[in-house]
Amino acid sequence: MEGTVLHYDDTTKTGIIRNDSGDRYDFASADWKSGSNPRTGDKVDFVASDKAASEIFVIKSAVQLNMGNVTDKLADFHSSDVGQKISALFAHGLHNKLGFFASLVVLISLFFSVVEVPLYGSVSLIAGATGKLMFVLLIVLAIFFYGGATKLYTRVLAGVALALLFFQYYNMVSDLMELFRYGRVGRNTPNLFALFQFGALINIIASVVLCVAAFFRKYRSNEHAL
Repeated sequence: MEGTVLHYDDTTKTGIIRNDSGDRYDFASADWKSGSNPRTGDKVDFVASDKAASEIFVIKSAVQLNMGNVTDKLADFHSSDVGQKISALFAHGLHNKLGFFASLVVLISLFFSVVEVPLYGSVSLIAGATGKLMFVLLIVLAIFFYGGATKLYTRVLAGVALALLFFQYYNMVSDLMELFRYGRVGRNTPNLFALFQFGALINIIASVVLCVAAFFRKYRSNEHAL
């Protein structure tokens, strides 16, 4: 007979199996013949006698069943309209080279040192929650440029990423001005811009190129993509 483990108590080493008709059978760990421990949801084959189960063998574990459900859901999503549009982003080659490579350069430059403050050390844009959010947005933006996603989606995402980048610099400059005001940047620092590093130049240039690619350059859309 086949059924499913409805419950198993590891303390008492006892459990309950329910067959396909809804009947329940008690079992003990001594009746369990498979190597793994019983899990709720395990599909099993067993011998039924007077509402008790014995000679229990696992046909499919709960883990296998759950993985099967996940696989089925992924397959359903892939075959859906949205899933096909997302897949199309990777299936028709590179559509917008300038935007794609600019997104990658901005993303990589997030890890570069943009400011070096005496006594405080270097600062990169990836630090903090905003920097990590920009990292994720730039990955998605690079995919959009690569696959030729709908122009509106790409422009909105580029606008959000560039706005976050602007506010990062705005907050950074505000903090540096406070340090200058209280004389905490060292006597050998002539002005604010002396604190900025080469990483900031790369990031700003790549951001300008990204802005051009998103808002001013001809955009190639992929009619099959999102």
